Amino acid sequence: MAKTLQDADRDARKHVNTWTTVAAGTGWLPGSSIFLTGADMAMITQVANAYEVNDFDIDHLKALLGGAIGGVVAGNVIAEVTGLIPLVGWAAKSAGMAAKAKTIGDAVINYFRERSDLPDVRVSIPLESSDGEKPKNAPKQKTDIAVEDEEA
Repeated sequence: MAKTLQDADRDARKHVNTWTTVAAGTGWLPGSSIFLTGADMAMITQVANAYEVNDFDIDHLKALLGGAIGGVVAGNVIAEVTGLIPLVGWAAKSAGMAAKAKTIGDAVINYFRERSDLPDVRVSIPLESSDGEKPKNAPKQKTDIAVEDEEA
């Protein structure tokens, strides 16, 4: 079975969640903002690979560097401000580093999803009903249903 956009979505989300957890667990450590900047770059590359966007064109490079620079700036601000306060500050620093990783991850998922050539297997099914048979809380006029091929 060929990889689909929905498969890439699951893989990319798994990578982002993993790196967000790593940031939450290690963000309180002194110097972690340096390590976590490298982790942000690894996360961005993993998300690109999940969507099979492997060309390092100028837009991809800008996304990678933009994520890294954003990670450095946000990480250093978080580390400097909150890392000075024992216990509560360290917890806040970890939470902030995790939020930063998730924000960057969500942004790169959107970026690479739009540039992926993987097939989208969602099927739109229009909902039709007569005026007399409308359901009480009817959904909007169409819905997306993911269809997966079953292997024999």
